[in-house]
Amino acid sequence: MGPAGSVFLLFLVLGSWPCSSFKKNDLQSVCGRPVYSGRIVGGQDTVEGHWPWQVSLHYGQTHICGGSLISDRWILTAAHCLQKTWIPFIYSVWLGSIKIDYSNNGVKHHVFKIIFHPQSQNTTADIALLKLASRVTFTSFILPICLPNITKQLTIPGSCWVTGWGQVKENEGNYTSTLQEAEIPVIDRQTCDYLYNPLIIIVPELEAIIKEDMICAGDIHRKDSCKGDSGGPLSCHIDGVWTLIGLVSWGLGCAESLPGVYTNVIYYQKWIKATISRAEVWGPTIWTYLTYCSLFCCSLWLSWYPTVPLGLT
Repeated sequence: MGPAGSVFLLFLVLGSWPCSSFKKNDLQSVCGRPVYSGRIVGGQDTVEGHWPWQVSLHYGQTHICGGSLISDRWILTAAHCLQKTWIPFIYSVWLGSIKIDYSNNGVKHHVFKIIFHPQSQNTTADIALLKLASRVTFTSFILPICLPNITKQLTIPGSCWVTGWGQVKENEGNYTSTLQEAEIPVIDRQTCDYLYNPLIIIVPELEAIIKEDMICAGDIHRKDSCKGDSGGPLSCHIDGVWTLIGLVSWGLGCAESLPGVYTNVIYYQKWIKATISRAEVWGPTIWTYLTYCSLFCCSLWLSWYPTVPLGLT
């Protein structure tokens, strides 16, 4: 896309702001309910519409991470996938297709705002919210996943599903072209910490590696997430709906006798809801438009193929 086309796109994006709000009741009635139900390392190709909340996060023209659609305006992903920038438009998300090139049913949305958790650093608080520049239209192939219900006791099942376009085998350079899915066991935090830090059995005073804001899953039949899956969902079927429990965060290798570590979405649920509520109230100002217009136009002089940020997985 040339500079003229990019500027035109910018004005289309800004002009789309005053859309009507999506009602909470409507969201609860559609989230986590794919119309079509039933290679992550050791996984398999998925089918169209099976995971309609899965998104591909792009930096320029390059897939860098996964993410989850949680409403018609918001994406949840891992903080380590993103760089702090005044030009969030350089990031975009693709929805609605299981192909990484989004040749079928794919829809592109630019990112308007990036919100990192205030304590985000390395593997700590590895979570970020992306506000899209325009609202998403829900279809059979594009639907949000439910967030955990923090008003009642939540029982996580023994196994959940991880999805993504990451490497099928560790150290293979290319991402898989088709979205992969794998059912993996959820491992309790204490057991996982022993696996990553066996000395803690002998020296209990050692600081835990697996913190309260992390969930472990994987390492059965060599199924695991891998590079390129970062930020993607750990989806669990709870009370008849699919619920977002974790975000692919980090690990030592892929399916190497150690489980993958995921950001615990339940732990950050209050922050997610409070942040979205505040952001919906803020609204745009003329200075918002002018600032983004100036920064976006200046960014047209930059290379459209920037260096891809390194993930932790």
